Order: sequence, then structure tokens, then C-alpha cells
Amino acid sequence: MKIKRNGIPLYVNYQGKQVVSGILGHDKVFRKSVETKQKLIVMDAYGIDEPNFEELKALGCEMIELIERDTGKKYLIDFATFEKMAVPRKIGKFNVRYYLPLRYWRKVEAVV
Repeated sequence: MKIKRNGIPLYVNYQGKQVVSGILGHDKVFRKSVETKQKLIVMDAYGIDEPNFEELKALGCEMIELIERDTGKKYLIDFATFEKMAVPRKIGKFNVRYYLPLRYWRKVEAVV
């Protein structure tokens, strides 16, 4: 596992390449940048890939922060709540991801 100055990058396989899905900071906050087109509309939720979810649990993640790049909106949820309430789903071409509707997240002022 590679630790960088700003934390630990977590990776997913996307179209045959390893790409950074987010960073687990030294403050135990997992920061993931998304775009609204990545949202699962029927649940109004973004997915966290199962391997990342398991890594976050093992590394003691305490909070998840999502930032929508195209709107500037920021959402926060504590990891324990996410773990308890998120729903695993395998949808389309993706492997299992954990989804939790945004109504359960705390919305923070836009970071535009």
C-alpha cells in the first residue's frame, strides 16, 4: 500500500486500467470526487466499489466525503452509518458497489 503526503490512494479497475478512486486522508476521511453523470439515478446515490469499501473498513475510515466536480456540492457521512445502511448492488458492467441515497448524507455548502 502506497502512502502519499495527503494520504492513501485507493484504486479501482476502470476499462482495464488501475485508476485512483479516492484518497483516505491521514484524518481518516475518504475523499472521492464524482460527477453527477456517475450517480445511480433510481437511488439518487453514488457507488463505492466493494474492494474500496473493504479497504476503508480495514484502514479505520471514519468519514466519507463526496464532492460533485460539476456542481461543487459536497456530501459527508460517517463511515459507521454508511456501513450500516448502504446497499450492495451489481449493476450493468460494474462489479458490486455499495450505494446509499444522498438523503442520508449531510450536505455541505457548495465548494465552487
